[in-house]
Amino acid sequence: MFLNTLELSISFDLPQGSPTSPSASLIASTSTCHGASRRTACHYCPGQSYVAAAYVKWIESAGGRAVPIRLYDSDEELKRLFSSVNGIIFPGGLTDLWLDDPYVISAKKLHDWAVEENDKGNVFPIWGTCLGHQLLQILAANVNFNDLLIETDAVSHASTLKFTGEGRKSRMFGTAEPSLLNKIEDANLNIIIENHEFGVPPKHFDDWPVLKEQYEIVSTAFDRNGTEYVSTIEHRRYPFFGTQWHPEKPPYEFSDLAIPHSHDAIRVGQHLANVFIELARQSPHTPESKEEELAMLIYNYKPVFTARDIVMEPSYDGPDITYFFDPIRDGADRLGADAHASEKRRLEYLRA
Repeated sequence: MFLNTLELSISFDLPQGSPTSPSASLIASTSTCHGASRRTACHYCPGQSYVAAAYVKWIESAGGRAVPIRLYDSDEELKRLFSSVNGIIFPGGLTDLWLDDPYVISAKKLHDWAVEENDKGNVFPIWGTCLGHQLLQILAANVNFNDLLIETDAVSHASTLKFTGEGRKSRMFGTAEPSLLNKIEDANLNIIIENHEFGVPPKHFDDWPVLKEQYEIVSTAFDRNGTEYVSTIEHRRYPFFGTQWHPEKPPYEFSDLAIPHSHDAIRVGQHLANVFIELARQSPHTPESKEEELAMLIYNYKPVFTARDIVMEPSYDGPDITYFFDPIRDGADRLGADAHASEKRRLEYLRA
């Protein structure tokens, strides 16, 4: 019944003396309803920003730990967290990706710092899922979402991927079993879950050469109407990856009945979690103290069983379990104004 995300980047922090346990930082999103409009303000949520617990569990499944980054964290706090974690995840959600939106502004800072770190020879990976996947391409092209994205009919859509010529040899899938890659492309199995209203068409990689210069298209996919869009990308130089689909959902989300829960669907997500966390283990970032490490972990927040305790609609397809931040009593006017402005621009775009 809610769902628009604040920036939630997943970071991996290396505990003192233990370089094998990275932490991932998640950027939280603003809470909105997942009801009739899917974009109205949520009056049921205990906080104005959130992160779905499935991302936290996905990171943990490969040996990492999650650290939340909130939309209105100061630049100083963003930099402190960035210097303490080992990777970032831009998760899915419904935030509109305008270049002047607070979410995009914060994400760009983190993205640019990651570029600087990798240029210094310090591995620092970034992962973008769904909205985060679109965000990586928008940052690369330096355009607003309405310039780069097209509408797609792929909400709650179990589907397949179509690998490009080099897709099977990519860093993301090059170590996967060939039999699993075959199943990913098998339309009789549909082990991939898509859940998005927009996507980037492959031809836009020709229209915006800077996209092609930075990112390799690993796979494409098709919505219910046969519209093709870019479904998986990886950066040509940096350890930056994006999936329009959701590798974290099959093991951990059950409210959306379209999500596949087969052994192979879960294997795909686990493989990619392992790829990402293994890169995060190479990051030299670490908290300054054990106290700082413990204080920044997401375990300081209590998850909410949203599928049971908040949502009253049988058609709900949001997260089963959710972490909320920024209580309604704190900063409601500021977040509300941003949400209204973003929604107004979105409606103007859809009417055009």
